[in-house]
Amino acid sequence: MTELNPKLFRGDGLGENATDFLNAIRRRKPHKDTFPHLVVAFQRQWPEKEMAVREKGELQEELLSLKLRPEDIGVRVEEDGIEEWGQVHWAVKVAAIAARIEDDGGLIPQALKNIPDSLLLRLGPKRKTWADLVQTIKDIPSSDVAGVRRLEDRLASMETLIGNLQRAAPQTPTRGLAKAFSGLAASSPGRNDPNRRILFPQAPAGAAPAARIYRGDSERLAMIQAAPVTIQPRTPVGQAVYAREITAYVQKHGNLRPSEERPYPLTPGTVAVGSGECHKCGTMGHFSAECPATGSLLIPAVEIRWRQIVQSIRARAARTSEPVPFAPLLTPTLMAGWINPLTGYDHMLPRYVAGTPTCRPFSHRFQRLPADGDRLESSQ
Repeated sequence: MTELNPKLFRGDGLGENATDFLNAIRRRKPHKDTFPHLVVAFQRQWPEKEMAVREKGELQEELLSLKLRPEDIGVRVEEDGIEEWGQVHWAVKVAAIAARIEDDGGLIPQALKNIPDSLLLRLGPKRKTWADLVQTIKDIPSSDVAGVRRLEDRLASMETLIGNLQRAAPQTPTRGLAKAFSGLAASSPGRNDPNRRILFPQAPAGAAPAARIYRGDSERLAMIQAAPVTIQPRTPVGQAVYAREITAYVQKHGNLRPSEERPYPLTPGTVAVGSGECHKCGTMGHFSAECPATGSLLIPAVEIRWRQIVQSIRARAARTSEPVPFAPLLTPTLMAGWINPLTGYDHMLPRYVAGTPTCRPFSHRFQRLPADGDRLESSQ
């Protein structure tokens, strides 16, 4: 064991002396002649290290820190050569720590905060003691365990998706206020529970876009009527100009929806927006549901939506304020002629007047829209 112990005697080794070997054994006989004496000598040479005794508070802290992860549910866990289901392994481990601190079940409600909510719903009311809790978790059917695992997987996917959407969402000027007041409720007081699981976490967002200016419907309608939009004639030249207008709109506004700030170019040969026109072909004399136009006579989908928006603005403005008579200010050309739903105003003869041409708006007392065959008279 050490240099004080007799050297191994082989009998044929060089320099070996049998008498010295026997004398060495006799000198050490009082100390190692029995096994208890041998133990005493061993411990004198290699003292036993004292193990630190964990206090009750440390054990309680460890118990409350043990969490059952969703990915451990329904999975076999091996420890010390014994395989157990993940949820059973957690229950046995916390129950063992509870036994060391002599807890009779008072910490069970706090410990159950560390398991997924979907598993907590499967536990019955019989869980007043640690033994009851362990047995209850062992008795959960395997089909229920599989259902818990599927539900947790879906919740994890949902949390990931929501987090990605919140990170991608632009930050509005009022987002800081909304976050500050998110913990307040009118029906119940706020709950501040650090152990409560957060299903929809907050995530940082990008820079805030410019705030949208609010305008009333009457103001929006006035802006639309005053917009510098010219309706081109349905001719090759007019079609070419219209194509350039569409290209310029897309380059400037991209996929933004048309509004009073960015009116959409109108198809050649159509009438002004908000004039009670058909939203499919852009002409007068019939409703959209009765439109006979097909093929190239139909206007683009974006223009259809733009005409519907203007019509809605005009209807709301008429309900909330004085009627706003339609004034065709979108073109300086004064025209008169017969209306045809398929050709619109293409065949009308333009009449230019000296100075700045103007057109007297229709009276708001005009109770019906022009129909096919009506004649529009323009005047200075």
